[in-house]
Amino acid sequence: MQTFAPASCLFSKPSPPPTSASLDLGCVELGIVSVQLAQSPVIMQTPYIISRLRLMPSLCRLLFFSLTLCCPFANAQQAPINPSATVDPTLDGAQLFKNTCAVCHGEKGQGKDELKTPSIAHQPAYYVKNQLTSFRQYRRGVSPEDTQGLIMSTIAKALKPEQVEAVAKHIETLPLIPPKQITWEGADLKEGQWLFEMRCMECHRFNGSGEIAFGSPPLIGLQGWYLTAQLEKFKTGKRGTVPRDVNGAKMVFTSSFIENDQMLKDIVGYLLTLNPPSQTSPFGD
Repeated sequence: MQTFAPASCLFSKPSPPPTSASLDLGCVELGIVSVQLAQSPVIMQTPYIISRLRLMPSLCRLLFFSLTLCCPFANAQQAPINPSATVDPTLDGAQLFKNTCAVCHGEKGQGKDELKTPSIAHQPAYYVKNQLTSFRQYRRGVSPEDTQGLIMSTIAKALKPEQVEAVAKHIETLPLIPPKQITWEGADLKEGQWLFEMRCMECHRFNGSGEIAFGSPPLIGLQGWYLTAQLEKFKTGKRGTVPRDVNGAKMVFTSSFIENDQMLKDIVGYLLTLNPPSQTSPFGD
């Protein structure tokens, strides 16, 4: 391997103007020297080296350019990127769900009757994100009489917007879990169907699957007691009365047509019939 003169020779006294051949060789030498400098502590003395050079200005510029070009690559080789460090564990939707939601809503998002928490499995991300944002921004869960809403408001405020996005996307991937009870005692299903078609179907669609254009959620998968509780909250002003809650205001208006408990039973009873058959064995298998 050819050995080049050490960098110290560059600081000799002025010499006659270089020929084209010597200029080419000088350029090669300068390039190699610059790489060597970029990989050693001498790089810290670069301005001093350049100022002492007794070469043509063009060669000085070449040396400076070579040093500038080589330094980033030398540093990149010394500090490789760790791919695992680029993943933020706090934005893992599945982990967020497990740590934040599953305690009350169940590991599969099926809800827990004893805690009065609804099933949220397979709720669309647009709706979950909207509701968590409403809790965070004091549009929902503000009534002192809405115990579950106040709890959710506190939990939602602990999440960052990026975490809300991540957990909402995960919840959408969970399989739909029909409620265990799909019959409602005392409900007149024909009357309930008429009420649904007149007051609910326009926004929630004919099969209760919801509509992203209106921001309306699916009504299937929700327990009968939860549907009843939410309609009562809309009727009594415990939900949907905050000025900035546009969709809530629509439900306050719609629920006003429910005149008595029988009509409430009828509409809830019909909504439960829209659920697909449960795959859960009655024997718990």
